[in-house]
Amino acid sequence: VLARQVSMFLAREMTSSSFPDIGDKVGSRDHSTVIYANNKIKKILATNKSLRDTLEEIKEILLHRG
Repeated sequence: VLARQVSMFLAREMTSSSFPDIGDKVGSRDHSTVIYANNKIKKILATNKSLRDTLEEIKEILLHRG
């Protein structure tokens, strides 16, 4: 569940895709599920440095992939 929530969070943060669009791409989830995941990950990131660091690494990999 956490991995899917992180992927939805990153999709929202790194693309211009809408909540419904992201939900459709991540296993036909409802837009409210994507909003919930986005808010949940933001809340976790406020206190969890390990997850924050991991997400930064993932973003760097994705941005420099080519």
